[in-house]
Amino acid sequence: MERQLYSIAAPDFASLPVSFSLPSQHFVALLAADTTRTEDAKLESFADTLIESGCAYFCAWGPGCERAHDLFDGQCLFASAIMTTWHADEPLDEALWFFLRTTWPDDAYFDTCGSAIAITMGDTNSAAHIEHRLRDIPSLARDVLSEI
Repeated sequence: MERQLYSIAAPDFASLPVSFSLPSQHFVALLAADTTRTEDAKLESFADTLIESGCAYFCAWGPGCERAHDLFDGQCLFASAIMTTWHADEPLDEALWFFLRTTWPDDAYFDTCGSAIAITMGDTNSAAHIEHRLRDIPSLARDVLSEI
């Protein structure tokens, strides 16, 4: 299934929208951010926003991503089978490739998960890199797959 791709870059969590409205009922999200100093409550609120907006698969990348992942998982306790991953030991391109090509949601969301959004927090270089890669996925594929 091909997904419609979106990206958003924000300086901090307070600058994000209060909900995400994408063309499909459900979506995959990638958070690329350094969350080591982000308060638990902010990460939990962010998770709630994504879940309530229709997130079916959540990926986290960057310093502190294991904690962001775990807090997101904690907010999913009463949601139906939302998949989550963290990518602490991978370069951004590998995490981005995973986000684009291997995030298959639970069967309950499979037919309605037609969008993917990359959310970059506080890092303009990563945001520009992700924007570039989303515009040229064949180049991303060549670079990532040649390293394997």
